[in-house]
Amino acid sequence: MGRKRKNRSNSATDSEPIPVLYQYQYLYLRYFNISIMSVYSTAGSIPEAAPSEAIEPSSSAIRGSENRVPVPLDTSNSQEVKKAVDKKSLSMLNKLYYFCTRRPKAHEELSVLVSMFGVYLNRKDGYTMKPKGWVNDMVILAAGKIMMEEEKATNGVVTRHMFSPQFVNKVICDLNQSNEDSYKPWCIEDVSLFILPSKLGYDINQCKLVNNLSFFQIFAPTLFEEHWSCYAFEPKDKILYVLDSMHDKFSTRKKNLDDAMKRRFEELLVLMNPGLTKENASITLLRVDVPRQQNIHDCGIYVLKYMEIWDGSIKWQDKTMPDYQRKEILKFRQSLICGWVQHPKNEVREELLKAAGLWGKLC
Repeated sequence: MGRKRKNRSNSATDSEPIPVLYQYQYLYLRYFNISIMSVYSTAGSIPEAAPSEAIEPSSSAIRGSENRVPVPLDTSNSQEVKKAVDKKSLSMLNKLYYFCTRRPKAHEELSVLVSMFGVYLNRKDGYTMKPKGWVNDMVILAAGKIMMEEEKATNGVVTRHMFSPQFVNKVICDLNQSNEDSYKPWCIEDVSLFILPSKLGYDINQCKLVNNLSFFQIFAPTLFEEHWSCYAFEPKDKILYVLDSMHDKFSTRKKNLDDAMKRRFEELLVLMNPGLTKENASITLLRVDVPRQQNIHDCGIYVLKYMEIWDGSIKWQDKTMPDYQRKEILKFRQSLICGWVQHPKNEVREELLKAAGLWGKLC
């Protein structure tokens, strides 16, 4: 048996290295002289296997072992091995994170890191996910698209619809170019990119009813005055929430944008529901008291967390969002970009992991 293992490890036909987790499991069993069969036996499920070369199945040694009291595994040693595996896995994850977020050379800036669901992130985008990086609009766009596609694949319907940052950019552009006298209401052509089934790939009106419960939210990530915030709209209750991790820094221009967003969402509500009129489509604007960010560069990560989990429910003392620590924010940055790169749908996954020296090593 030892010769077979040696030949296999030296074989030139192995396309991938053995995952680190399996290597540690094997070393653990060899070090503590634990039989593979005894492990399965303890778990209550013994897989079919070839008869042992050392002992015949009918021997008294095996029959006698049936009456023996099982020797429990040394949990302290097991914990040590688990810690070693976790430490090694974390080391490799850190290596991938650095690979994806290091400053790209000039000829690398457009190299693709993520390609799936019709969105692309290059190395220039990945660089904004580094510690203390200012997340750019392509990262926000990609995150929203991936969230929706995964929810649709899991539940068959989207209940958290993500507008691209272009939506609010259009509102800001209209706000800068007009005044009350020249204000022009939106028509369907103005917002077709954001609500029409032919553009989205699904009917946004069909997303409002899930398991006979009307629950549907629209998120509009916003980059304004070099700061990310987010609007969350609930069509059922006709409420537009303002989610801002620097909510105590409202400027007059930001308040004007809030008013403009309220008016545009009222128009959007009528366009999405032709039976409504402008008079009965009035919505309420509420500024939510979410935890404040601790620096000036993590606002984009807060917005990504709003898009991911915010639903208006008070779950963290008196808040609708947890008060994240800096280490948690850094972990979010790492888990997001590394998760996208390792995603099974990422068309350049294998190429990137090989370039990072991690193909077959991350479990």
